[in-house]
Amino acid sequence: MLAAAICAVTPFKTLAAEPWTMENGQYVDASGTPIEGAVAKGITVTKYQNRANKETGIDWAKVREDGVSFAMVRLGYLKDQDPYFGINMQEASASGLKTGVFFYTQALDAATAEEEARYVLEVIKEYPVSYPVAYDVESQILLDNNLTKEQIADQINVFCRIISDAGYQPVVYANNMWLTEHIDVSRVPYEIWYARYGTNYAYPNRTIWQTTDKGSVAGIEGDVTIELAFKDYGASIPADGWKNINGRWYYMKNFVKQTGWIQDQEKQYYLDSNGIMIHDTTMVIDGVSYTFGSDGSVQ
Repeated sequence: MLAAAICAVTPFKTLAAEPWTMENGQYVDASGTPIEGAVAKGITVTKYQNRANKETGIDWAKVREDGVSFAMVRLGYLKDQDPYFGINMQEASASGLKTGVFFYTQALDAATAEEEARYVLEVIKEYPVSYPVAYDVESQILLDNNLTKEQIADQINVFCRIISDAGYQPVVYANNMWLTEHIDVSRVPYEIWYARYGTNYAYPNRTIWQTTDKGSVAGIEGDVTIELAFKDYGASIPADGWKNINGRWYYMKNFVKQTGWIQDQEKQYYLDSNGIMIHDTTMVIDGVSYTFGSDGSVQ
């Protein structure tokens, strides 16, 4: 599906800061060399783009028409949410883009990295997350506090494991310097969102390449950060299924949190008004008494 969509895209604008273009359905660099394995074009969106487009807002339909198929949306910091996160997630998704999330760490220990992950899960369960959840580790605070490469790697693993266990796809965001000098990547088994501007995009386990922060797309005034994906996340991330968020089960359909009755694999479940699965209890719903087992299904 994505490959077919790429073939139909009109070649997007080529600037000095954008050494890629589209030729015969394949991304190529400034020399005309094919960017092997690139399957989708995306952007990163933060409050800075929203502020630069305050008068008219981001025109997500135009963004989609310009060949962009996914957006990585800034969530913010621990207990400090980007003020435009919600509207960016909703409007990008409504316009047909896949939507991922990136979160900036300031954790100085594993316990705080866990707190960050659980905070992220509480926020994103309310939004249609159809692309990875990224952990941005390029934090000067970590270096100022003399965290070792091993400590940073261990904190990455704590965060990503919790995100993965909840049912989301984690990735690690970092540039070449951070990956080389500040993270013991031999300890990190998770996929990499690789930030390196120019034409050098090779890195082990790299699934997304951040190509430039000086790009341009229709529908957004000013500079836009451009991404190329090398993995078909649109096909690998399921739209429907259970999420275990901080000990509570939720069910997503087309990436949206559900409430009320659902049926899954011939079993019936009930999700309360917050989307939490009812279990280990008997309760009356619409005048009828139901008993729910430890797995949440009607007994």
